[in-house]
Amino acid sequence: MRNFILRLKSKLTDNSFDNLVWLVNLFPTMLGFSYFGVKIKDVSALFWIFLLLSTFYINIVGTIVYQKYHAAGLVDTLNSYFNVLIFIITYNYCRWFLFERKSLINLLELTNKNNDMAMECENSAEKLKEIIKSIKNLIIIWYLFHLVNGVFVFIPKRISEMDDCSLSSCVGLKPMSEHPNKEVCMVILTAHALFCITTTACYDATFLFLFAHTAAMFEILKEETISLNDFETSTDNSCDMRTVTKRLRNLIKRHSLILHTVKKIQDIYSTAVGISLGLEAISMCLFFVLPFEAVLNLVPIIIHGLSMFFLYCYQGQKITTAAEGFEMAVYCCGWENFDVKEQKMILIMLKQSQKPVILKAASVAPICIYSFAYTMQSIYKLVTAFKT
Repeated sequence: MRNFILRLKSKLTDNSFDNLVWLVNLFPTMLGFSYFGVKIKDVSALFWIFLLLSTFYINIVGTIVYQKYHAAGLVDTLNSYFNVLIFIITYNYCRWFLFERKSLINLLELTNKNNDMAMECENSAEKLKEIIKSIKNLIIIWYLFHLVNGVFVFIPKRISEMDDCSLSSCVGLKPMSEHPNKEVCMVILTAHALFCITTTACYDATFLFLFAHTAAMFEILKEETISLNDFETSTDNSCDMRTVTKRLRNLIKRHSLILHTVKKIQDIYSTAVGISLGLEAISMCLFFVLPFEAVLNLVPIIIHGLSMFFLYCYQGQKITTAAEGFEMAVYCCGWENFDVKEQKMILIMLKQSQKPVILKAASVAPICIYSFAYTMQSIYKLVTAFKT
């Protein structure tokens, strides 16, 4: 036990890329679907089967029975949307883990290659370690958020108020007054909630890692490009030009690799983020429209949805802003002091960097701060009009 604690402490204090990947891959490894595994293990198959079946049973069957026999009006009908929301979000994340697995492994390999190339520069290595530390802290904070919001708030409320969530809990186990129906129902609800929270935490941590690290690669590339100004051409010009040429080739290669990484992120996150943003926007509308007492039991879901909505847009904006910063760095790298050969290389970099780097949800809506602000403004207008 002591060795385990010491090893865990070492992992949490180490600010290396490999340790960051270990942190993101921690829960998937424990549940049998490690990102770097050749195939999904038997324990993981049981995990996914239970999660998918229990989600359908609790959130869909329970909602249908509630609407048929217990719903008392429009408020109950609309409030049941949050149970359907849990079902769709859970299936969305399960689909992502199961069907984007190979693409995710390729993306992690690209990210690792980006990191290794950035670490080759001594000046960049120190800055990159600081960035990795901040990403690691962000992921740990997000894990703690899920622990508090999900395990300590949502699960106790869900168990203690089983009949106040606009669904029929544990259809077929009625009446709850009989032993052991209530105990069995509590076990099913607790296990289902824990599995949902774990899956969501894994997805969120992976998203934060990939988006934040890609933005960091653009930032590192920008600083290395600006540092080309440090080369003096007045003495030993031939030596300086050989160094500049070598650096430029390295920067062009890394920039192409980062753009390929962004394309991979777009491919594997487009559908998942699009579904999440659409559902979370609707849930926020209902949260402000429905009576507060009607959605009080589902406040943890609303808090998570709003937080993820902001993080999606914020992290997407960071990548776009970092790419724009690199474009300015290319123009301001002192190209006017280089030879014609190097200037042509700079021109290639400039043309490539001028292509907008914008991630889109469902290949339609830009993932940026403007989208977050516009959506919140639209929700405010809709709620105001509805309540007027």
